Amino acid sequence: MKLKFADVLLKYLEAEGVEYVFGVPGTTVVPFLAAFNRTQTIRPILAKHEEGAAFMADGYARVKNTLGACFSTSGPGATNLVTGVANAYMDNVPILVLTGQVETTMQGKGAFQDSSKGGIDSVKMFEPITKSSSMIINHHKAIEDLQSALRRALTGKRGPVHLTIPKDIQGAEVEFDQVAPSTYRFSPEYFDRRLVINAVEELVKAKCPAILVGSGAVASGACAEILELAEMLSIPVATTPKAKGAFPEDHPLALGVLGLCGSPLAEAFLKSDEVDVLFVIGASLNQITTLSWDPRLAPQKCLIHVNIDPNELGKSYETHLPLVGDVRTIVSEMNFRILRYINDNESYWREREKILSRFRNQTGMYTDSEKLHSDAMPLKPQRLISDLQDSLPPDAILFVDVGNSITWATHYMQIKTPGSLITPFGMLSMGYGIAASIGGKLAAGSRPVVCVAGDGCFLMNGMEIATAVSNDIPMVFVIVRNNKLGLVNDLQTFVLGKNTVATRFKPIDAAKVAEGLGAEACKADRPGELKTILPQAISSGKVVVIDCFVDPEEVPPLVPFVEGAKSFAQRIDFA
Repeated sequence: MKLKFADVLLKYLEAEGVEYVFGVPGTTVVPFLAAFNRTQTIRPILAKHEEGAAFMADGYARVKNTLGACFSTSGPGATNLVTGVANAYMDNVPILVLTGQVETTMQGKGAFQDSSKGGIDSVKMFEPITKSSSMIINHHKAIEDLQSALRRALTGKRGPVHLTIPKDIQGAEVEFDQVAPSTYRFSPEYFDRRLVINAVEELVKAKCPAILVGSGAVASGACAEILELAEMLSIPVATTPKAKGAFPEDHPLALGVLGLCGSPLAEAFLKSDEVDVLFVIGASLNQITTLSWDPRLAPQKCLIHVNIDPNELGKSYETHLPLVGDVRTIVSEMNFRILRYINDNESYWREREKILSRFRNQTGMYTDSEKLHSDAMPLKPQRLISDLQDSLPPDAILFVDVGNSITWATHYMQIKTPGSLITPFGMLSMGYGIAASIGGKLAAGSRPVVCVAGDGCFLMNGMEIATAVSNDIPMVFVIVRNNKLGLVNDLQTFVLGKNTVATRFKPIDAAKVAEGLGAEACKADRPGELKTILPQAISSGKVVVIDCFVDPEEVPPLVPFVEGAKSFAQRIDFA
């Protein structure tokens, strides 16, 4: 059967479970856009900016745990995508990034918005921020090139891939027979049995083991298996900031988040001299998680590290048992082997709970916990988070944008379900949450989606709220105002004191701006107001913006992160 390649492209996206493609049109993608008129299964969503389109594809992919897709024209359309694509790359989110290209016969001749080697060369531009970047130059090989890109995006450590497709290739006819994704990409389910056995023996014999769970565990769907392992062996569990909620934070074995604005309990326990075996699952041990690679996080005896990417093993800490492969496959095999030890060692493992109880009594999960219940005005951000916690439905998905919003949520929110809190910790791109949550809601179906963003993020990407309005995507945006770039400002104070530079601005009325974009809007500036307003906003079935002013003098618990950075600098200087 012969079809235009643009139609074939949509059929492959449909086979991968994609229902929406996000972008901004232009002349070099007209044949691709025309294909949407010939399908009933995939819908294009017009973003207000290509960066927002990439963020939306990212949010869609994270919630649906599948491929996201975005598109742009050549030239400025492609360059505008860059930050959103880089954000997905740093967080290992699979996105197919499609950019238009002038016809093959016009390349290198000064054509309008030429992005071939004769222009800005979009292929090279995307190479450092994707798993692969290429131009399709022959319609006879186009399907093979598309399959290769999809395989790279969704196999191993996931990530975005880029294809730039000339107009004549988009409209060219190709031979097509429907192909299932299983024929061109495969799930890695291998593991080293000997190393798995050794890892189980180390965990079984350990006096005071601990587990650190990263976002790779969420991506592989391994959270239930990790919970089972922790409960069988009574091992305390912390998560990285990006994996917050991968282990239920109300569980007796939960330590909370380790890293930027994380839990004092997680930091105290994992830095203690008592941890003899540390099991790191699907985490990269980056600066944000390890507080600048604190040497005290190295266990006394053995570091076990499982990751699908062997390049992550031994990169920052000496790894004694490197387990390469899919997290879920490996942890499932470990659980099977642990069963043979249960009867003989269960009373011994109960001693581990006593050690955790001692730490829990000495160190709480939060700093300034009394402010969670404060009735002071201006509204304390801690109280806002408490009100948010109390008013969110159990099945809600919370997107948190970058800035102080991400620090307050990381520290004070109690997340119980994997994937129910989504943040861009890889690159920390401001404005991510406002756009990404729109894609997330389209993937979430009936589940409520709420975005929390600061006023700085709102000023960057707030226009994307109009995208939600135009497409009747019911969701809620909570805009937390403090008249400054909060996280940037507060980090500057550790160096510049009160003389911060370019971090403050005059107050804005986010509610009025939102009304101008067609959304419903209201304010919640007093303690307890959000608990009434948020459920009503969610049940309204509309796009609602809630404008909340919080005390600008409140500073998140940044001291451990700042001290970690200073300590790292001193270690380097002394070296």
